[in-house]
Amino acid sequence: MAEVIIGLHAIEEFLKRGKTRGTLLVSREGARIDALGERAEACGVRVSHAAEADLAEACGSQGHKGAVLVLDMPSTALHGDFRRAVDALRGQTALCLVLDGITDPQNLGAILRSADQFRVDLVVLPSRRSAQESQTVSRVSSGASAYVPLAVVANIPSALETLKQKEFWIYGADMAGEPASGRDMTGRVCLVMGSEGTGMRRLVREKCDFLVRVPAAGHVDSFNVSVAAGILLYEARRQQGFPS
Repeated sequence: MAEVIIGLHAIEEFLKRGKTRGTLLVSREGARIDALGERAEACGVRVSHAAEADLAEACGSQGHKGAVLVLDMPSTALHGDFRRAVDALRGQTALCLVLDGITDPQNLGAILRSADQFRVDLVVLPSRRSAQESQTVSRVSSGASAYVPLAVVANIPSALETLKQKEFWIYGADMAGEPASGRDMTGRVCLVMGSEGTGMRRLVREKCDFLVRVPAAGHVDSFNVSVAAGILLYEARRQQGFPS
């Protein structure tokens, strides 16, 4: 099944990654779009000139800005292959991010952007009640979804058990947890972020070894989940040592 990428920066990042197969549809001229066309041709991606209406039909939106990348295959090689992905995580400072019911594509895109910046080794999504890879996710993540390994699983608690068997400590983000800066987050770390409104589900929460939070002194209830994820990922990498 083809995947459609919109947003000039997102398209650029997918092309930079290499090993991309598909067609770049362009409907306008300009320095940036011309540069995308040259990069696409250099890496073996077809470039086809099309009408604005054709691009809108391909991506279901008028917000394509004159370029749409239609991939022949889904972009994430590890999509759905959770056990193989976990078996490949052999480092003593591996960092895994589990998202338990993030339903807003904007939030998922922002989280994937942070995951790319902090070199998260694997992001795990549930197959149901969750946002998945989409045009919005690719655009909001500014192309980071091209680089972050993703795996989709049917059962998050079972996935957490598998990670525990691979010597990961499970840290769940929760307002009732202790400040993350006061908890040892070295070694193999799995961070679990719950849904935007209700947080982690009960069975997921029960699988966590520790509950951590971002200390705050403001007047609103809590951080947005994508902001909290970025802060907690930073704290984990700060303690582990940032990868080179």
